[in-house]
Amino acid sequence: MTDLRLDDRLAIQALNDEFGHRLDHGDLDGFVDLFTEDVRYANGARQLNGQKEMRAFFAARAAGDRVSRHLYSGLRIAFEGVDRASGTSVWLTFAGSGPLPIRPADPFAVADVSDRYFRTPDRGWRIAVRQIAPVMLSDTVPELPSRSSS
Repeated sequence: MTDLRLDDRLAIQALNDEFGHRLDHGDLDGFVDLFTEDVRYANGARQLNGQKEMRAFFAARAAGDRVSRHLYSGLRIAFEGVDRASGTSVWLTFAGSGPLPIRPADPFAVADVSDRYFRTPDRGWRIAVRQIAPVMLSDTVPELPSRSSS
C-alpha cells in the first residue's frame, strides 16, 4: 500500500489556505511567516528573494486601497523525501480598489502555481519556492507596478 502521508498533505493544504487568507486580509506578518527565510517568489517577471524582500513588497502593496481574494484548486503534491515536497495548483484572483463591494467582479488573473515545500524543525511545512505563471489576465483592473497581483 502507498504511503499517502495524509498529515503532511493536510498541512501543505492548510499552508495554501493560509496563503490566500492572510494575503487577502492584510496579515503581513502571518503571510511572510508561511515562507522559508530564503524563499524565492516569482510572479511573472517579478522576482523576490528572501523574507525581507517579500515583506517590503507586500507592505507597499497593502498601503493602498487594493482589495483581493484568492481561490485555488487542483492542489497536487509529490513528496521528495521526509521534509521536501513539490506541488502544483491553479489560482484565481479577483482584485480591485475602492469601497466594498467592488464592481465589476471580473476575474483579475488565472495562474498556474508551482511550489517547493520544506518542513522546518520549528515551524513545520513552509513554502521555499513559489513560481506563479499567469495563464489569463484581465485588462479590466489596472495593474500598478507597486501593487500588482500576486
